[in-house]
Amino acid sequence: MNPQARAAMPPRIDPTTFSVVWNKLQYLAEQVGEKILYSTQSFVTAMARDLGQSILDKQGQMVIAANSAPIHTMVAEEAIKGIESHFHGDYQPGDYIIANDPYIVRGGHLPDWNFVRPIFYKGEQLGFFQAKTHVSDTGGFLPGGYGAGAYDIIAEGLNIPPLKLLKAGVLQEDMWKLVLRNVRMPTELDMDTRLINGCMIHAEAQIGQLCDRYGVETIKACMQQIVDAGERAMRAEIRRIPDGVYKAESSCDWDGRTDRPITVRVTTTVRGDSLTFDFSESDPQATFVNCPMGVTITSAMEGLYYIVDPKVPKNGGAQKPVSFIAPEGTVVNPRYPATVGSSQITVGTQIVEACALSLGRALPAQAMAAWSRHMCPINIGTQPDVTDPRTGHMRQYFTETFGSDGGSGGIKGFDGWLGAGFQAACAGLVRPNIEHYESSSPYLVTHYEVLQDWEGAGEFRGAPGSYIRFVAHTAPGAVSMVMTGNSDGERFAPQGVCGGGSGPLGKMTLTGVNGQVRPLRTFTSVPIFPGEACETRNTGGGGWGNPLHRDPNRVCDDVRNGLVSLARARDVYGVVLMPDGQRVDEQATQARRRELGASTAVAARQGIGPDMTSTPG
Repeated sequence: MNPQARAAMPPRIDPTTFSVVWNKLQYLAEQVGEKILYSTQSFVTAMARDLGQSILDKQGQMVIAANSAPIHTMVAEEAIKGIESHFHGDYQPGDYIIANDPYIVRGGHLPDWNFVRPIFYKGEQLGFFQAKTHVSDTGGFLPGGYGAGAYDIIAEGLNIPPLKLLKAGVLQEDMWKLVLRNVRMPTELDMDTRLINGCMIHAEAQIGQLCDRYGVETIKACMQQIVDAGERAMRAEIRRIPDGVYKAESSCDWDGRTDRPITVRVTTTVRGDSLTFDFSESDPQATFVNCPMGVTITSAMEGLYYIVDPKVPKNGGAQKPVSFIAPEGTVVNPRYPATVGSSQITVGTQIVEACALSLGRALPAQAMAAWSRHMCPINIGTQPDVTDPRTGHMRQYFTETFGSDGGSGGIKGFDGWLGAGFQAACAGLVRPNIEHYESSSPYLVTHYEVLQDWEGAGEFRGAPGSYIRFVAHTAPGAVSMVMTGNSDGERFAPQGVCGGGSGPLGKMTLTGVNGQVRPLRTFTSVPIFPGEACETRNTGGGGWGNPLHRDPNRVCDDVRNGLVSLARARDVYGVVLMPDGQRVDEQATQARRRELGASTAVAARQGIGPDMTSTPG
């Protein structure tokens, strides 16, 4: 071998060095996120952890995804493709890039900004840091990005193509002033944008220390081997799935304009160690709920990750065995200038659910029932009587409780996880504390509860639903609105699997000071007046397996804990308790289960399915 070829070969890496480098890179991705979370001014970032960080190599392959919201981490490769389409490798140390255009970086609605810093070591580019989060505001006709009904993507907010906010460390002040002038909370956005860059600078310095210690070629080789490990692991998992074609679908309520359901349909084809998700039969593009292609890819991969071994690395290598077919002009790949305000939360969730359900047909023992929908009204408005000390202007707020999210679906061996939220977030978001919600907005939370009989029944039941009630203590004449563009689940319940029941349907209402109750629909924005109460009853997750096979003692525990009523225990699970309600009546339970089993068999012969959904009053 000639000397030039020998020099071009990657160094041999011992397992210890490889493990150290991999874990250090993972740590740095997590560290960037933690620093952002503890200093950010954005409510959604700080309190709900609506954030994701990734490390990519110079070719744009995702090497590391932090253990945070996958809707922000796993879309990184698509974002870098869009950025590269503008800069074509023209980067220098100190560059710092912002972007949010969903038709370029292809990553969701406009408030979710991509912050990208190329990683350099002694003048050589090694890759990219990417952080993505919901910023405090990005303009548009309503705050927060969840207002249905915008005329087009321009009306939804600022569309920012990839821009070098810093060129070689120098702030492009005129451009930045233009951006800040067109958002509602410029001070907060300015602080957070600078903060994220500072966190990345510190992480870049630590990568430099790694290069000093092990050599830059070793670090580059480790990055490639991490990607290769992801591909090997995913191909091994796909080989475990029986070859075949599997179909599933999932629908959201509507799109805020057409008053018709929007359905995602997927055909999943498994051949050897490769897999294809084909969305060709999905509905044509609508408004507001459309998913840019990056969100579609990310959401489909989430559905796959739910089924495979959790040890499979979440990186670009794991995506290589997977192909995606999503015709342009469909709800999973819209044409410009279609609106995308609720893309990740709504149709993104439907993509996750449909893909996971299709694969569950191939692997019933690993199937996962659908999770609850995100149904949590957003509060937006002003407080003329409160001055924000950071700006000297009256306070503006954009906030929500996140409390009415339900939980996950059942899987074989485990009940649904209470409070896990909606499926696309993979339990990566958290509930802000109520005290912060109440101190930062003029609302008082009076109820924050788990709902009885709102689970999808099953041998392993779904998580129960939840109930939230808050009251407006807004000033007369102040702008105060409830925005439900992030909410879904009034028309379609989370599906059960392997004979499990669906969760119930969600419901939202507004009650006036005169006691008059009026429905609050998903995908709308309406005023809320002083003294009015908003109530949300959100669905629980679907169930796994026949509820008549559930361990009677677990049903008894659910009754004692107030999650299941005596009537539902008897009529759905076939479990009869002793008069004290604390113990199972084994003989009566056996008889009741025989009775219900016989009636189910008769219904099946007549083509009538058993009713295992929740129907609380």
